[in-house]
Amino acid sequence: MNCLELPAIPATSPTLAETMRLCPLRAGLSRATGSTTFVLGSPRAWLGTAYHQVLERIRAVDPAEESADSAAERLWSQAVTSQYQRMTNHPLDRRFGLPETWPGYYLARASALLRARELMTALAKEPHTGGAAVGASEFTGSMRERSFAAFAGKLVGRPDLIQGSEIVDYKSGAVLEYDEVAQTDVVKAAYIRQLRIYGFLVKETLGWWPKRGLLLPLAGAAVEVALDPGNCTHEANEAVALLDAYNRAIRTEVDPPQLAMPSVEACSWCPFKTICPRFWEAVSPAWSNRLDGVTIEGDLIQPPAVVHGGAAMSLSVRVWRGSAVDQEARISPLNLNVHPLVGQLVAGDRVRVIGLRSRSDGGLLPTLRTVMTRVDQTPDLAFANAVAVV
Repeated sequence: MNCLELPAIPATSPTLAETMRLCPLRAGLSRATGSTTFVLGSPRAWLGTAYHQVLERIRAVDPAEESADSAAERLWSQAVTSQYQRMTNHPLDRRFGLPETWPGYYLARASALLRARELMTALAKEPHTGGAAVGASEFTGSMRERSFAAFAGKLVGRPDLIQGSEIVDYKSGAVLEYDEVAQTDVVKAAYIRQLRIYGFLVKETLGWWPKRGLLLPLAGAAVEVALDPGNCTHEANEAVALLDAYNRAIRTEVDPPQLAMPSVEACSWCPFKTICPRFWEAVSPAWSNRLDGVTIEGDLIQPPAVVHGGAAMSLSVRVWRGSAVDQEARISPLNLNVHPLVGQLVAGDRVRVIGLRSRSDGGLLPTLRTVMTRVDQTPDLAFANAVAVV
């Protein structure tokens, strides 16, 4: 059986700190070589990566040689093509079609072109200040995609844009979430924490405190967040504390699955569910309708059955655990081009399946987000240079 080794992590970032806050095991798996083989990617995330790449690379364009619109189109095409090529070489991701069919493609493209045009216009009007603002009490220029570090390199980050006394963070998803207590939409707490860490990094590197953060979504108005020095310092310290706790666990070689912190919040959108032992110990029908789809683990009652005149397959599973409430489940129709594992299964095989949807007839419907693994093919987890834990 193969093994995934969780490495020590030398530095954390605003994004990684959020992952560690939810689940240290998830953070470690995200850094483990080979872990992406078991993870289904997200077209929305790929579009977000392309969006950020356009905004990062547009600053190198010479407006005397290429117009903003032409440059933005070229950079978008390059970024999306790169994501598509990576997708086609991944055993799970290759199920997704051409970029134009990815959810949100045209919105992400339009927003990237618009923001790129705005950036090129701003660049033409003001000089790039680089490091000239170090130690300055007031800053009126702009810096883009500059790397910052603090705590002797253990905390790092690269804000999208520093403009005057503001930190601008481009977001490819929604920046608001519904607060049940307040009964209204509020700024996502994770995004506020990230801005605060960026604020601390700016102070440590440049010597002055940004006054506010600006979250700029794909669509809609920017959302302003005030940055208090005390709150920024607290979040930075918390991020480094989480990193130190993870690395202490690595050194003491606790049982790797014990790093997991299973909960609906932590597990709902976690991409490592199929290979996380603690998730399957914790999940129950009480989690039904609270995850990104139905999840089950169980044994095949009989060999896969042919349905739809041979165009698809169906599985009958005796469910032992998961978010489904039925003791027996039928999963259909399964496309062998998307789920080739089905063609290798025999009666008695134990499988894990995530990302299913409930059918009106009581069965379970696979979607493009459905991932299936055989339990005896899931990897062991170990710490780098340590003995695997079975």
